[in-house]
Amino acid sequence: MKSVKEILEMLLEELIMYLEKSEHFDTLLMYQNKKLGDTSFLLAALLESLLKQYHIDWDEKKWIDDSLITRVTTNNDILTFEGVMIWGIIDSTEQWTDPFVFNIEILKDKKNYSDFTFLFCDMIKSEIKH
Repeated sequence: MKSVKEILEMLLEELIMYLEKSEHFDTLLMYQNKKLGDTSFLLAALLESLLKQYHIDWDEKKWIDDSLITRVTTNNDILTFEGVMIWGIIDSTEQWTDPFVFNIEILKDKKNYSDFTFLFCDMIKSEIKH
């Protein structure tokens, strides 16, 4: 399994490609994953690594499969991704979804980032079972 740093480096490369394309999103599409290349599963890998590293209450039997990105916004050098994370439990075919928001500020040189925020789950609403 890759480290948080390695996943962030891969994600940054993917996001810089997105910024260079500056492709507008089709608002008719429900999910924006196809236009974002590997971004959806890199976000999932990053979240899983962060949860396993920093949150002892994240059960080791839980795994994150992928994400569905429903909205992407840019404000100067800040990218915001919104959608749902798809997660499951090892040795089970059941999966659940929970909302997420990921913000990252990419530096002007487009070679690094200054900060990111990853919000996951809704404390009021429980996950949705699929």
